[in-house]
Amino acid sequence: MSPIAARRRLLIAGIRTAAGAALLGSGPATRMALAGAVVAQTPRGGIVGLAFERTNGSLIKVNADAGYRSADDGRHWTRLALPPVAALRRITAIAVASGARGSLYVAGSGIGVVRSDDGGRHWSPRNQGLPGKDVAALATHADRPETVYAYIADRGIFRSEDGGRRWRLMDAGPRGGITRFVHSNMPGSMQSGWLFAAAPRGVQRSMDCFCGWRDAGGLAQAVRAVAYDPRRPRDVYAASNSGLFVSTDGGEKWSPSAAPATAIEAIVIAPTGAVFAAEADGAIFRRGDGGTAWERVDA
Repeated sequence: MSPIAARRRLLIAGIRTAAGAALLGSGPATRMALAGAVVAQTPRGGIVGLAFERTNGSLIKVNADAGYRSADDGRHWTRLALPPVAALRRITAIAVASGARGSLYVAGSGIGVVRSDDGGRHWSPRNQGLPGKDVAALATHADRPETVYAYIADRGIFRSEDGGRRWRLMDAGPRGGITRFVHSNMPGSMQSGWLFAAAPRGVQRSMDCFCGWRDAGGLAQAVRAVAYDPRRPRDVYAASNSGLFVSTDGGEKWSPSAAPATAIEAIVIAPTGAVFAAEADGAIFRRGDGGTAWERVDA
């Protein structure tokens, strides 16, 4: 066996050993092995989620098994510590709670929902009441820090009002399932806001009383990402294979908008109004409030 092949075999064995240790315990040896495995692995796939921490003005991006934080609008990044299970499973979503604490939530296939209250240094599982751990999408309430929503395919949308400690099934979700969704405090709801879902048949919309899902604006095409402007909640963005669309009336009508790429996988709007979009290959773009020109910002 050549020296290169031998080193490769040792590296693979080390990653497998670390993965097994993570399942068995959380002692010092386990943490050391797992840390080595995370460093050795290459992040899988493109961006699956963008989020913005209003408490410190940081942008967060995650792919299937890694996360990064930027304090300067995406120009420089530092590694975001993720829960150990993320090294073994696939992340599908990240969300940041409103309020002063700004808790982080990560969800994924085989992960369920995990929460951090200290910027990612420590994580705790929040799965009591969920029927499984294959969470496909996650959203936090626009105004209520302890309210969070999780979607499990073929099971429905679950809501927790105590930071993920207990979950309750709310409804089956829109027909055809959803890819991502977001909670908005747009006025006009019978309760506290609205849910907008990126779905295979367009953008779907429901008041958060879960009084029924309706097609929002008739895009009639698969939508991969959806976001809203926290300063102007009626401004909603949607990304599909046809490009980027914007609605200024809460999803009643949509208009094409200049896009940085044709394959946008995630969108988030900062409190300043800046729009961030992630391409399928992981590139991050920024557009200033009210502008039309995009710049690539990830170093």
